[in-house]
Amino acid sequence: MTNTVQKLPARIIHAIIAENLSSDNIIYYDEHQGWVYKRFSDDLNNTSRQNLSEVQSSSLVQNARPLESLGPFGTQPTDVSIIIEPGEVIYRTKSFNMILSDLTQYTVVECLGQHAPLALITLHGTARSVSHIPHDATHFCWVYPPIELSELCEKTKQTIDKKVSMGDLSNSSLAFGGFTYFRINEYNNYIMLQANALVKADNGLVFHGPHDWQPAYTAHLAKTGRFQDVTVSSLIDLGIKCYCFINPNEKLCSSVEGQPDWAPAKNGGFVYLYGSPGNPHPLDRYFSIADAPITEQISTQVMPFSLIRNSHKTVERSSSSLPSPSSNADKDRFNCSICLDQTIQCILIPCKHMCACAECAQMINKKQNSLCPICRETFTEVWNVFL
Repeated sequence: MTNTVQKLPARIIHAIIAENLSSDNIIYYDEHQGWVYKRFSDDLNNTSRQNLSEVQSSSLVQNARPLESLGPFGTQPTDVSIIIEPGEVIYRTKSFNMILSDLTQYTVVECLGQHAPLALITLHGTARSVSHIPHDATHFCWVYPPIELSELCEKTKQTIDKKVSMGDLSNSSLAFGGFTYFRINEYNNYIMLQANALVKADNGLVFHGPHDWQPAYTAHLAKTGRFQDVTVSSLIDLGIKCYCFINPNEKLCSSVEGQPDWAPAKNGGFVYLYGSPGNPHPLDRYFSIADAPITEQISTQVMPFSLIRNSHKTVERSSSSLPSPSSNADKDRFNCSICLDQTIQCILIPCKHMCACAECAQMINKKQNSLCPICRETFTEVWNVFL
């Protein structure tokens, strides 16, 4: 077994949650008593800090690259239903059971996952409408993917990717998380109204940033397990390890004595860390949701995120090892059919011809009659692919 921090299997996490162990407990093996747990103490902290730091630093990415932009994202309603309890950070759902049972041999009764604390909705007007927020919703929370996702094999993740690329929003929520909206009834109970999947798009939620993250405020979020593993392959490829959703106007306490509280995001936002929460990285950053969304009459939907990392690069490496006299011709096959220069990035719908770069696709999409350069049929949507 490698000397790196490993995630616990889902069945163990289920048992820990069932025992109502708080997040400040440490589970370890004692040679006389077996597996035991105790509340985290300063003594335990001092004796283990150095070893833990060494283990975590070994996991830091050596060739990290900065995340230059985020979004815009679109949100789409799903059929997902979750149950949350007041004061808890764990949600329960049976919505993913059918998906998982179709893909694997899971026998769990329900899926468990973590969510951000409930918060008041701050978006209004057009921003609220574009984000598909129910008109009677008062609160929302960000819902992370269920913990079972970490145990899926690559083949299963490929199957999820395929379903996501076909527009399956439930699988999008399973793989990448999303926003869930609630209203308060007369008994002050939160009633779930809708769960929205987050999909990459050319209109919708816009983000300001990147902004430098202040590591003194990481502990405030980490102590309740707010940082979760990144599942989007494009972010993992940059070297990003974990992320967290910050609630609107959420005040964070500093771990540095005398430093004031900080509310980094008026409408909420995402923090991305390149190492563990206890090991600051110079590329750690955050993005905040803007007040005004991008609204275009013609939507340019982007092929959704992927769980699988660098599949195209693996193919390129394999093919490059074989001599081919037609390598230039093969390369030309991936050039835009319009400008003949840029790499193909878009597929036209409904004809499904993958033939244009992003700039050319946008250019012809703005014309009154948008015609595919291959079949000359009218297209109504442009989906981005990542080659």
